[in-house]
Amino acid sequence: MRKSLILAVLGVMLTAAGAMAGPADLFVKTCGQCHVKGGQAPPVNPADKAMSVWEKYFRRGRHPVDLSGKISSDQLQIVVEYLKDHAADSDQPLAAVIPK
Repeated sequence: MRKSLILAVLGVMLTAAGAMAGPADLFVKTCGQCHVKGGQAPPVNPADKAMSVWEKYFRRGRHPVDLSGKISSDQLQIVVEYLKDHAADSDQPLAAVIPK
C-alpha cells in the first residue's frame, strides 16, 4: 500500500514537472521552430524590442504567420509575457535564447 502511494505521488510530480515547462522552454520550442538562423523567419530574442513593442506587435496581430494552429492562445500569452519580461527595457533583458 505504502509503495503504491509513493509511486502514485512520484508519478503526479513527474507529470506536473513536465507540464510546467518554463516560459523560456515554450518560447524556444514554439518560436524556435522558425526563428533560427537559416530558418523560415529571422532569429528573434526578447531583448530585440521594448516591452510595449512586444505587447503591441501581438495585440495588433502583426505576426506575419497565423499562429492559431501552432500555439494555443494561452501559450501565446505566456510567450508574450516572457518576451516582455526579458525585453530590452526590462529588468532582465535576455538575448540569444534560441540557438543560432
